[in-house]
Amino acid sequence: MTTFSIARNIRAERVRCGLTQLEMARKLGLSATGYNHKENGKRQFTLEEFVTICKILETDPETLIRKSR
Repeated sequence: MTTFSIARNIRAERVRCGLTQLEMARKLGLSATGYNHKENGKRQFTLEEFVTICKILETDPETLIRKSR
C-alpha cells in the first residue's frame, strides 16, 4: 500500500462527491496548492486530515485504504 494509492482513492471519492480540490482545501484549512500536493502524492495527509476527509466524503477510513491494495 502506498501513500499515492490512498491519495488516488481520496481523489476518486472527492470527484464522486462533486467536490473540487479548492473546496476540500478550504474544509481542511489548507491552501489549494498544499491540498493539491497531498492529493497528488507529493506530501502525505496527516492522520487528522485523513479522518476529516473521511467525514467530508462520508466514507470510512478502511474503505479508502482497502481500495489501495
